Amino acid sequence: MEREAGVARLFELHYSSMLRLAVLLGADDPENVVAEAYYQIYRRWRRLKDVAAAEAYLRSTVCNLTRMRIRHLQVARRHEEQPAPPPEATVTSAENTALLRDDQRVLIDALQQLPARQREALVLRHWLGLKEAEIAAAMGISRGSVKTHTSRGIAALTQAMETRR
Repeated sequence: MEREAGVARLFELHYSSMLRLAVLLGADDPENVVAEAYYQIYRRWRRLKDVAAAEAYLRSTVCNLTRMRIRHLQVARRHEEQPAPPPEATVTSAENTALLRDDQRVLIDALQQLPARQREALVLRHWLGLKEAEIAAAMGISRGSVKTHTSRGIAALTQAMETRR
């Protein structure tokens, strides 16, 4: 019962932020990535040494699953015999258009163009507000690498935003 209650509480508190994280990291199926992350934490709940660290474990799992999914898709696309047809132009709803200002769309487009590690570091830092140590743990890299990826990502975003103006 403790496991079910703990995972349910974690779901209530963090589902939307984990879904947002998966979307911002570029997952093509963010709901499935987050569902898989919750499943993995459910399976390993009894092995958690510190239940308070469950959120960090969940965040790290979402990052890793997204990264694995993106790699899988890249490999699958490389081995396709026929090139995929060009993607259809996505039509955004009037609601989304009204909610997203032009600068936000430009920023998200520029964010999607960054290398994966830079994008992850920026999303974890600026959208989730994590500290360097937490980002390093989530990404499985050193704090110095977090600083490097964050700095380079900010520089690239700044340049992309300035060139579009």
